[in-house]
Amino acid sequence: MKTRQRFWGLRLGKQWILVGLLGLSLLTGCATPSQSPYLYTGAGLGAALGAGIGAAANHRNPWKGAAIGALLGGAGGGVAGEVYGRSQTPYQPQQQQGYYQQPQQEYYPPQQGSYQPAPYYGPPPS
Repeated sequence: MKTRQRFWGLRLGKQWILVGLLGLSLLTGCATPSQSPYLYTGAGLGAALGAGIGAAANHRNPWKGAAIGALLGGAGGGVAGEVYGRSQTPYQPQQQQGYYQQPQQEYYPPQQGSYQPAPYYGPPPS
């Protein structure tokens, strides 16, 4: 118990410790592999909706309600966006219906002479 009292009794202040922890969490969030864009969209929409509902629900302190609502809404919206993104099938372009002609491959015979390179089947060199 004395160690806890000594720690919080330092002149650093609780605010600086919380700001430091928030900064570290932001840095570690940048180190994670890239997520789907649905996660970011869901988190943003959830945070905005949660902040609005939280501010409207807490009449005594709307800023506190907005902050709590934004945190909860952002977390829930991010999870919902990620689940939605994983349920979507990746985009696959559809083939056009109808007649399709494959390109013709032309054959160029090897040059005559003392040196004969391997046959070349591509377009003629320019």
